[in-house]
Amino acid sequence: ADVMTGENNKTAPYKIWLTIADREGWILLIPDGEFGSDNYRGWNDCRANATTNPQTGDVKFLNDLIDTLSEQYPIDKSRIYAHGTSNGGNMAFRLAQESGEKYRAIAAVVAAMPEKNKCDEPATPVSVLVMNGTDDPILPYHGGDVGRRKSDKRERGSVISTPNTIKYWLANNGITSKPSVQLRHEKNKRDGGTVKVEHYFGGVNDTEVVLYEVRGAGHTEPSLSEHYRRLYKLVVGKQNKDIEMAEEVWKFFDRNN
Repeated sequence: ADVMTGENNKTAPYKIWLTIADREGWILLIPDGEFGSDNYRGWNDCRANATTNPQTGDVKFLNDLIDTLSEQYPIDKSRIYAHGTSNGGNMAFRLAQESGEKYRAIAAVVAAMPEKNKCDEPATPVSVLVMNGTDDPILPYHGGDVGRRKSDKRERGSVISTPNTIKYWLANNGITSKPSVQLRHEKNKRDGGTVKVEHYFGGVNDTEVVLYEVRGAGHTEPSLSEHYRRLYKLVVGKQNKDIEMAEEVWKFFDRNN
């Protein structure tokens, strides 16, 4: 949690969520996942062929956490949202699949639906935002094995493509209309990429699906203010600096209220 929110004094696009929560009166829950076989913290998402994920009951854990805090704080339980990056984004997909009645909307960044899915099919429509880089070296935009090294690709499972991930949630939400398309203004011409946004509206229960196609970006969250260092980007790819991820997700969540 300290890494995600920049409490370790390093770059953290999620740090912006702290400002948003103060500004808008939101309660943030930033839990830690359990350790997997690779000794990294993570979440038991729906990738059936990912051997590094912990085997914990994370859906129950997160739902119980919300219920417990709702007894202590004035939480509007009709406005619960989930947001995560990479494995955290995949976990957000799982919450939408298996507890969609509890979450009004979810946002998944550099994440995609599993190729081999061990989870139940969704029982309810859920608004979904996906924000993925087209040049992601770890989670391939067009689907395939997850990971950077050959050893990773044997252990971290595989995903379907980002376009097929969008199709999955369009079908779940009963959306058949064509999207509205927006090319976002390029604020930083040195980051080597642009952002295309596709909005699909008109789903069951007013649900929507949104795709942020972050062209030229890697396995990173876009940010106007929190910029990763060059050495980090050599591993994960380029970072887009034209939009603020947290603010974009906030507007999506606030619209789905």
